[in-house]
Amino acid sequence: MKYITKVEVRGYKGVGAGSGFIKWFTFSLNEVTHVSIVFYFSDGQVVEIEAIQGKGVIIHRPTVGKEFIVRVADLSEQQSWEAYQLAQSLIGSDYDWKGIWGFVRRKKKHDEFKWFCSELVAYILWRVGLPLSRRKPFQETPATVTDSLVLSLPKDC
Repeated sequence: MKYITKVEVRGYKGVGAGSGFIKWFTFSLNEVTHVSIVFYFSDGQVVEIEAIQGKGVIIHRPTVGKEFIVRVADLSEQQSWEAYQLAQSLIGSDYDWKGIWGFVRRKKKHDEFKWFCSELVAYILWRVGLPLSRRKPFQETPATVTDSLVLSLPKDC
């Protein structure tokens, strides 16, 4: 039977046209400007799910050739499957351009039909019982996601 062996969060450095904007508006010293969630399966399959500017929520093989840091979500087998199923259900949703203003104002209401990268990752983990902080998922930035104390370093570090 196929199962999920690991769920990781990737924090990309300087990715996308809006990366400088995101870093500036989030007042971050952390170099991470984009995050995604990656699922590893027992049969060797690996998929990355993320919200991308101009594409919305997409699924693909893990990105190669870009610099990123890795954090591991310590989830049970059931939580891992729930996270994957939720992430799959959001594929095809639009990108949340207006939501980025929530970094500054922190007043945005959650829209389950539009997502930006950190909101997507934080929401998926929050829904399966692993909130990254006391903030609401739409208030998380790429830097706060990767700096979360509930995510751990990979065991091979």
